[in-house]
Amino acid sequence: MGRRKRRRKIIIRKRTLPKVFTCPRCGLRSVVVKITASPTGGRVAHVVCGHCGLSKDVPVTPIQKEVDAYCKFVDDYYAEIGG
Repeated sequence: MGRRKRRRKIIIRKRTLPKVFTCPRCGLRSVVVKITASPTGGRVAHVVCGHCGLSKDVPVTPIQKEVDAYCKFVDDYYAEIGG
């Protein structure tokens, strides 16, 4: 008599948003974003590079996450050096 075949488990991996980003100035993966509530009532993301020290405070809306604040930070950086 044969055995019953086992059904294979299907593993679905949930993708997560990154927590550490690449610095536009030094090129290393050392930029961290921390979102806090500002005293004026809005939210502010403090974006800082741990290697070269590049930092900026970026205003964000309640819907936006760390990735969105990083994108604004990079856009502002390239706008400053480009023009």
